[in-house]
Amino acid sequence: MNGILLVDGYNVISSWPELAKLKDSDLSHARDRLIAVLSEFQSLCDIQVIVVFDAHLVKNGVEVREDYQGVEVIYTKEGVTADNWIERYAVFHQMETGTKDIPLFVVTYDWLEQRIISSYGAYRVTPGELRQEILNLKKTGKRKFEGQYNPVLLDQHISSSTKKVLEKWRRRKY
Repeated sequence: MNGILLVDGYNVISSWPELAKLKDSDLSHARDRLIAVLSEFQSLCDIQVIVVFDAHLVKNGVEVREDYQGVEVIYTKEGVTADNWIERYAVFHQMETGTKDIPLFVVTYDWLEQRIISSYGAYRVTPGELRQEILNLKKTGKRKFEGQYNPVLLDQHISSSTKKVLEKWRRRKY
């Protein structure tokens, strides 16, 4: 594994134009779309992805963890922001694994948050940088598979008598 990517979910949703627009009509769909994109990114990059969503304003809310398409999804408990959760994770990560063994990348555009996580040895990634990396990966993957597709035509594998029968069926001449 190449590291851990810790994503401030609502921060990214608000930063990416396509998700910000979607958020205005259906926040749940925007979350699902972000998670799907991060799942694809995770499989292409061999990196563990954790996305954190604020639920700190939910009365009596408890922290919820889900595995969604291979991505660990965290909804914070009442009174805990995504920033708080990410900061605690960065401290824990530094104490437990050290920054050299498994690098921690944190995606947020919050300047103060970037400074705090950097002090714990994590690398900051802006939502725009992550978006560009994902777009580049998709282009690279597409180019990798272009020209490798050789369609197998059925008529190359069937006898001429079978072709005649199929042609009659096609023309409804049975």
